[in-house]
Amino acid sequence: MAVPAWPTTLPKLRGLAPNAGSRELFPAPQETQFDDGPNRARRRSLFNETPLSLAIPMTGSQFVTFKNFYLADLNRGARRFNAPVLLPDFQTVGTRLCRITGAVAWSAWTPTRPLVSFTLLVQDW
Repeated sequence: MAVPAWPTTLPKLRGLAPNAGSRELFPAPQETQFDDGPNRARRRSLFNETPLSLAIPMTGSQFVTFKNFYLADLNRGARRFNAPVLLPDFQTVGTRLCRITGAVAWSAWTPTRPLVSFTLLVQDW
């Protein structure tokens, strides 16, 4: 099965500046405690995933498209997808494998525009 792509009719995955950012640049290593000696640490996965917090204002029709994409194409967030994301130099856009994790929420940005917020895991950001 082909990996879905972020719909071109949806806003870019940039988010609003005050809401954007990351809780951690890279996942912390997994530590194992032993009865004697220091803790041993190892990486959690084979590749780096950077969690980016996004809040994206959408129109009503874009919200419907996003909801259908999330529910059907991503199987309620269980699948990964390709998306153009702003890279760490903050000037270049590159296509990366992404996944939406955790809760997807919306609020009223304006009376007619929803603000959708979620955490985007970007592989090898």
